[in-house]
Amino acid sequence: MKKLYVFAVFSLLFICTAAAAFSQENDAPLNPEQGEESKYFDEEGGDLFSESDGNTVHSGAENEKPAFYFLFNEGAAFSWLTRIIKQSGRSNFVFKDSMLGIYSRVDMHIENFITPMARLAVFYPLETTFNKIQQKPKTPLHIGMDMNLGVNFKIFEFPYIRFNAGPAFHLFFLNSDRWNYFELGMAAFTGIELPVTERWTLVFNGYASLDNGNFGANRDMEPFDIVYQYQVDIGVRYSKKQKNGKSLFPRKEQALENPVLLR
Repeated sequence: MKKLYVFAVFSLLFICTAAAAFSQENDAPLNPEQGEESKYFDEEGGDLFSESDGNTVHSGAENEKPAFYFLFNEGAAFSWLTRIIKQSGRSNFVFKDSMLGIYSRVDMHIENFITPMARLAVFYPLETTFNKIQQKPKTPLHIGMDMNLGVNFKIFEFPYIRFNAGPAFHLFFLNSDRWNYFELGMAAFTGIELPVTERWTLVFNGYASLDNGNFGANRDMEPFDIVYQYQVDIGVRYSKKQKNGKSLFPRKEQALENPVLLR
């Protein structure tokens, strides 16, 4: 299972490195010039005043979005894992795990194209049951790791709430007293976004996956017939690249102080 840990770590480092590189490119300062006319510009690069007539000029440059950028959201994650071994002549063997953890997700926005998504979560098993009977762990040093790679589609966008959904490729690893489980399958996810302020957004994500649970050490002695999992994320996103046009708590307009004159 060391290869799985190495793969997850390198994937996370690749995502963070790529995000930092593109963020530096997209944060390049703007310096627009129009002939010999002098203008005032705010920190975002949008012209506010024209020296020639003294009237306010709103070019909308501060609201323009780059063609390619990343959006991150992080928070708490909850998981409910069910594994079933079918039996003939008696009730099936049903194993259930309830887990609590944290997650980090990145969405890669490409103008006029699809939105790839990558999510990494780390869980700690809180409760394990076998046919509804609680199983006490022999050691508390257990961990679950989850990864989703998918495509995000915008479904509905309203002024104060947004909905999205899409498919994903799902990988899950769980260390337990008996085996090291490794599951591979497909997932479907949906999300709800609530714009709280101009840059802060409250995010709710839900995932449902159907997996093959026999890629781990249990495949020979204890193969599973059915494996499925539900996960819920509650997180936040702070973004300068994609501001919320309307939010639950809009920012009050403030007077411009000490504008910088660019010639």
